[in-house]
Amino acid sequence: MPKLINHDKRREEIAEATWRVILAEGISGVSIRTVAAEAGLSTGSLRHVFASKTDLLVHAMQLVDQRAWKRIRRHLAEPDPRALTLSVIRELLPLDAERRAEMEVNIALIAEAPGDDQLRQVRDETYEVLRDACRQLITNLHQHGLTAPDVDVDEATTALHALIDGLAIHMLINPSPAFAQQALQTIEAGIDGLRG
Repeated sequence: MPKLINHDKRREEIAEATWRVILAEGISGVSIRTVAAEAGLSTGSLRHVFASKTDLLVHAMQLVDQRAWKRIRRHLAEPDPRALTLSVIRELLPLDAERRAEMEVNIALIAEAPGDDQLRQVRDETYEVLRDACRQLITNLHQHGLTAPDVDVDEATTALHALIDGLAIHMLINPSPAFAQQALQTIEAGIDGLRG
């Protein structure tokens, strides 16, 4: 009987192999050959799933987003708007090895996006999804009276988005637990500062 292949699992395994190559060698190390070797596949088998390097990189970028949103979904039933906001933000920060690897890969792929229309499109879609998530968090806080009554939701959305992105990059550069704690306190102060 022929062996059945779980194509979604195979795609995820190849994307993870792409991450490992990026983390070890940077984007310049990614090729059909290097990723196939990392995944333990022949180049022909890999090309059957991903026809080009761009296809590999696009799927690797999409996997970062999928993993982050899978973690975030675990918090969506949280009834306390402040706790929900802080839980969601924590999932977007490099607070452990898994999230650190995702952030490293994502930044490498964002840097590659200007030269590739497909990567740029995924980057831009991801940006909009994160901005929309920030807007929803701010709106939820506002609707529960946890912001000043006259808060500018657009301005607060931009500030939260910038705070998350900026601190995430700083945390990659400075991985000390003390700095991570300081970053989380900065986020809490920013959320609480919305009350005016």
